[in-house]
Amino acid sequence: MARYVFQDAFERFVAALGDALLLDAEAGRINARKAKQRGSSGGGLNVESRAMYRAIAVMSVAAWEDFNEQLVCAGYDYLRTAARKVPAELRQWFPPEKLQSPSSVNVRKLYWAYFGLDPMPCWWFSFAARAREIGIDADWWVAFNDQSHLEERTRRGTEAAKWLDSLVKLRHATAHQDRNHFKRPPEIGVATHNRGSWGVTRYTGQNSIAVVTQLALCTIHELSQHLSCPGQLKYLGPLRSWRLSGSALNELPQWPSVERG
Repeated sequence: MARYVFQDAFERFVAALGDALLLDAEAGRINARKAKQRGSSGGGLNVESRAMYRAIAVMSVAAWEDFNEQLVCAGYDYLRTAARKVPAELRQWFPPEKLQSPSSVNVRKLYWAYFGLDPMPCWWFSFAARAREIGIDADWWVAFNDQSHLEERTRRGTEAAKWLDSLVKLRHATAHQDRNHFKRPPEIGVATHNRGSWGVTRYTGQNSIAVVTQLALCTIHELSQHLSCPGQLKYLGPLRSWRLSGSALNELPQWPSVERG
């Protein structure tokens, strides 16, 4: 059986998130070690772990950017090898590598230019949040893959695009030290807001990994259906170690469960 046309693009995406997952694990160990040294059971953040969580957000956006470039190239190659007529204007269109910022608008333009597809309506994901962020007077927080208060922590379509743009803004402001981007509060779950700054903590750092992964799965499904590609993503050996907040990759609700044509 032929390899699924978008399998390589997705495996490259998962590999790109590998360092972010390692940083998340290491930050957790640092927090635990520092708490033990302080004689406290609390998991307060430290300078080192805060830097790691910021790096996780930056790396997650970079992985999302590269993923869209790779997916568009794979889709375009599929159109050619499937002996379909490729519109003349697509042969001369800008290369996907020209994608400068993977904001919702830029990503949508890319897919529309190549395939006449707007992926935004298919986007949806859940994210981790603190109780007060979702309007509940309590101190607990809930992971992105938890079923508790799921609707309050789910974004779809245009709201999903706004969340993504807030994450991209965090990446830009962190990479370029542009404090002007931090004046307005971020979307819930992207970062914490305090006196004109955005703080990246454990759960918001994990959100950046989880959300771009869910968006990637949604985008693959939509493009695959749009182009009538046979097959689906396979859960291969190298991906089995991918876990975040207790969730394996194929446990995400966006993971395909029905074989397509």
